[in-house]
Amino acid sequence: MTLRRILPAAVISVAMVGLASCGATPASPTATTTPAATTVAPVTSTTITATTQAQAPTTGGELGNAVAAFQDWVGALRAGEVDRAWDLMAATSQLAIGSFANFDGMATELAEGWGSWATVEDPGYSLEVDQAGRTLLVVNGVVHPEGMTEHKEVGVPLVESDGVLLVSPFEEFGNVAVGLEEDAAGVEPPPVPADSGEGRRIVYSNSVQRVWLIEADGSVFDTYLVSGKKGVPDPGNYEVYSKSEVASAGHDGITMRNMVRFAHGTNLPIGFHSIPNDGRGRPLQTEDQLGEYHSAGCVRQNPGHAAELYDWATIGTPVVVLA
Repeated sequence: MTLRRILPAAVISVAMVGLASCGATPASPTATTTPAATTVAPVTSTTITATTQAQAPTTGGELGNAVAAFQDWVGALRAGEVDRAWDLMAATSQLAIGSFANFDGMATELAEGWGSWATVEDPGYSLEVDQAGRTLLVVNGVVHPEGMTEHKEVGVPLVESDGVLLVSPFEEFGNVAVGLEEDAAGVEPPPVPADSGEGRRIVYSNSVQRVWLIEADGSVFDTYLVSGKKGVPDPGNYEVYSKSEVASAGHDGITMRNMVRFAHGTNLPIGFHSIPNDGRGRPLQTEDQLGEYHSAGCVRQNPGHAAELYDWATIGTPVVVLA
């Protein structure tokens, strides 16, 4: 079996703040009342704002150094200095991308996407830390990717290496990096289940809590663990019928990205999407919990795989659900 892993195109994009409401299965009461273990807690109550473009805080210290590291990186991307941008990135993100050649091949998109933060207007900065111990620089402001005007917010992990502060903007795609490590080590992923159809399709095993993306020739584009609900939806053949970059559960401010709908629940659609966030932007489960039942019906994925499936699947793509 051939497994072909690529970095999702969405890693070159930034997270949107504006939400477009659409149907999604509501999160379970347990999930909403007990948020995931990655709850983000601020380590500083100070948010620095500025009125000039890309103005870094003048307070210095930890926040000032973090902003300087971020602005160095996005500035290098904006200027097309790909070598320097690569060197300003932590090894965790380099691993997620796979190689400098991959990074260099994304130079134009990176300059338009992340590079737009080099000229951010009215920026706000703060430092937060999650329970995994990662320090995040949270940046918000008005950016102009590809000529558009958008208000966005991003959280960028920071890593100190040999006394130098580096950004790790692709660390949220950690499970993609794990897959690359497994490939390099020759670890063989689980085979496609028998009697799971033919041709280009998505196979979702509810009992195993795993998804396979299968090409027309039978090769496996990717496979990874997910979190769904036991016994939902019923085993059978479905197909993708709609997609939304951003979706809402319709309650408690819960949102998710890269919704790919393929079935109809009792009240709302069922689809593949990223791990949902609560109204404060906190994930409802950790990536380490993927492979366990945590959903009210939809199929949750880590952000990288959610973006990957969203790009890979088209309207009409068959979905085979196994018990």
